[in-house]
Amino acid sequence: MATDTTQPQRDQLGTALLDVARLSNNPNETTGIQLSDLKNSATNEVRRFGEDLASHLLVHTKITVPPAFQLQSAPEGKIQVVGDHPNKVAIEAYLNENTRLLKWFKELEVLFEIQRKLELGPDNDDMSKQVFNFGLTSLGGIAFFTLQNKPSH
Repeated sequence: MATDTTQPQRDQLGTALLDVARLSNNPNETTGIQLSDLKNSATNEVRRFGEDLASHLLVHTKITVPPAFQLQSAPEGKIQVVGDHPNKVAIEAYLNENTRLLKWFKELEVLFEIQRKLELGPDNDDMSKQVFNFGLTSLGGIAFFTLQNKPSH
C-alpha cells in the first residue's frame, strides 16, 4: 500500500503516558504496571512519533531522512539536533515552533525516563548522568540514553 506524502500524518500523542497515569492512579489495581507493558507502549510511541515527525518534516520543510539525526532536550524547554546535520537549523526551528511535536517529544522523554528508572531499580542513582535521545533514521525512530557531557571548569 502506497503512503500519501502530500499530507503529514497526524497521530494522537502521548497515549503511553496516559496508560501509565491510568495504571498508577487506579487505587483498585493490585498488580501494578509491568515493565514489559511499559516497554511495549514506549516502543509503540517511538514508532508513531518517528512516522509523524518524518511526514511533517517532509511536507512542511522538504527534509528527508537520510541523513539520520539525533534530538535531545535543550535549555528553555526546546529541542536541539545533536552534532552536525545539513538541516540542523531547519529541523530545530520547525520542532521548536510546532507545539504538538515539541510536547510529544517531551512526553516521550518522560516516558523513557520512567522506563529507565524502573530498569535501573530504586537503589540506582545513575539517571542524573543520563540524557534521553531520539534518533530518526531511514528505518524509523529510536530512543536511547547517552551519558551527560559536563562542561569542564
